[in-house]
Amino acid sequence: MRSAGGRRVVIVTARDRGGLGVLGASGLAALGFMGGLAVGVVLWSSQQERHRRGLFSRHPLRRLAALGYLSGQPSAATARLLHDYVRWEARPVLRRRGKQVLRRMEATLE
Repeated sequence: MRSAGGRRVVIVTARDRGGLGVLGASGLAALGFMGGLAVGVVLWSSQQERHRRGLFSRHPLRRLAALGYLSGQPSAATARLLHDYVRWEARPVLRRRGKQVLRRMEATLE
């Protein structure tokens, strides 16, 4: 094949070079898995932080949503956070809900 300038054009494909290069198919799959895992960890930690901030939001609906999320995340740190929240919360309905979540979490952790 010749280009417009008269030079010869050679097209080299992956198959001509012997496959997918240095990594190979399994290496690319492992790299993709590790990249996906890293992105997942970053997204998970940002979501955790957002819900922790939401627990002390000035919007009651956000606080309720944060309680719902944190109720499914039993850990000692979450229990301490809920303990602080129950002392801080001024609305009786949300304070009761916080106490319920805290009691269930303490029972789960024991």
